[in-house]
Amino acid sequence: MPLSNLSTALLLSILIVAAVIDTKQQRLPNVLTVSAALLGITFQCWLYGWNGLMNGVAGFFTGLLLLLPFYAIRWMGAGDVKLMAAVGTFLGWPESILAMGLSLGVGSITAFGILVLNGGFLNYLRRYGPMLKCLLFTGQFAYIGPNQGEASTLTFPFGLAIALGSLATLGWYGHLNPYLAIIKAACCG
Repeated sequence: MPLSNLSTALLLSILIVAAVIDTKQQRLPNVLTVSAALLGITFQCWLYGWNGLMNGVAGFFTGLLLLLPFYAIRWMGAGDVKLMAAVGTFLGWPESILAMGLSLGVGSITAFGILVLNGGFLNYLRRYGPMLKCLLFTGQFAYIGPNQGEASTLTFPFGLAIALGSLATLGWYGHLNPYLAIIKAACCG
């Protein structure tokens, strides 16, 4: 279901605020994520009635349930999961899957870059090699955590990755076209 210009603008505003807050504070407050989810559901209902409600709820659970395992293994914070669920309420199904996938891609590239730039890639391989060997030979998963101070313990604002992945999704589905037309008119006369 297409987003209205108003709901797209609201989602863009939420993503910008989330990226700024997460970059500065390394956390996403509940007042932002819960309010965003409620606004997304409200806009879906307002625009599309019962179908909108179901679409918003499907998007919410897409973001929530697919990122919850990453929270469970402490690869991301609860605020990140709630922000992705809130984004899902605006995008609905299946657009929220693309946003989540692109966000995970941006986050993975960022994490890999941080790991390499801080000289932690070899330590990472030293830990995951034995874990993979254990899984292959025994069928059991045995997690070997990083030592304190290793590069793989560094964090970064995943809210920024969610913002970029969601922005790319909005562009892919053409939701940014009206805004791009305004920018083009302003720049190119």
